[in-house]
Amino acid sequence: MTRVTLAEYQGRCDTSHRAVGHAPKVLREYIDLNRSSCDLDVYAPEVILHEIKDISDIPVHTLDSHIVMKSGNSVFEKIRNKFRMFSNIRHVLKHSDADIVWFFNVEFYLFLYLALTGAHGRRIVVTLFLDGYHTGALASLKQKIFETGQKRVFRCISAGPSFSFKNMPYSFIPDYIYDGSVYDKYRTMEKEDYVVCLGTMDSGKQLEDLVAGFSSISYRLIITGRFYDKERLERLKAAATDNIEISDSYPSAEEYLSLIGHARYTVLPYSKENYSHQTSGVMQEALFTDSIVLTYEDILAGNSIPGLGFTSYSDIKDSLLSADGNLERNAGILKKYDDLRRSTYDRDIIREGYRRVFE
Repeated sequence: MTRVTLAEYQGRCDTSHRAVGHAPKVLREYIDLNRSSCDLDVYAPEVILHEIKDISDIPVHTLDSHIVMKSGNSVFEKIRNKFRMFSNIRHVLKHSDADIVWFFNVEFYLFLYLALTGAHGRRIVVTLFLDGYHTGALASLKQKIFETGQKRVFRCISAGPSFSFKNMPYSFIPDYIYDGSVYDKYRTMEKEDYVVCLGTMDSGKQLEDLVAGFSSISYRLIITGRFYDKERLERLKAAATDNIEISDSYPSAEEYLSLIGHARYTVLPYSKENYSHQTSGVMQEALFTDSIVLTYEDILAGNSIPGLGFTSYSDIKDSLLSADGNLERNAGILKKYDDLRRSTYDRDIIREGYRRVFE
């Protein structure tokens, strides 16, 4: 049986040391999917491990460093966070004695580390939620470093169906699975006439444009998530009309899925330049709960997920969102969601994909 280390080197958390992002969720899923076919152990910061239940049969190694997510980090704090990630990566590669080290929550600095130091003779597997760096002043340099680091990777698990990589072998496996025991009760909830926006409310979300767009119509919009920038939160609240609710909170799993499960639509206010080349956990869980995805057409196409596409926020009208006037259209989208749950996101199909990666 192949020995595999699952490694989470970031440890992103809020100022209360509560994990943020999808690392705890996917770590738990990856353990459940692979524990019968691989000999697993886990390396992760305590802020991540604290969120994981029922893994007493899996050896766990606690990494010392984590990253506190907050607004207004100084240059020194930002540099220190990068060195914390490097320290965690180095510790895993030095101390793990597994056949494969699987970094499953990956960003640019892992590839920078690999480009600078190599793989220390290890077979490294990575899961990637984006296919490269396409925007920003440093995009070209970051892409070159990214491609150099790829040469040190044994295999890549691509979470995006249309991603391609220049210097490493890769195969498509979604990062989330459809688990009926988790999602069925939310999928069958009676839908209500509102659009929900969930997740971390960081600078990557086009919230100003979203609020402006919904301020010109009457359809209800609920924005719920952690705001690190409290001044931005207050500006958005001041600009919002009565049909828009904005809250700074970190909903529980039950609250989060209930909000999606009741929502007729889930909006993803992401940059189309980035997210047409990047996956979204919120998008996948909207699909799992039959909440129709509302976002840029390019993002839907890049993720091979049907939904309501727009080219600008001015395209969002009450007539576009009206359930009564779009019964046939919405039913067709939900039929495609059911097809995807039974194929691309099926547990057994995904488990077999992992088995082939680690064989």
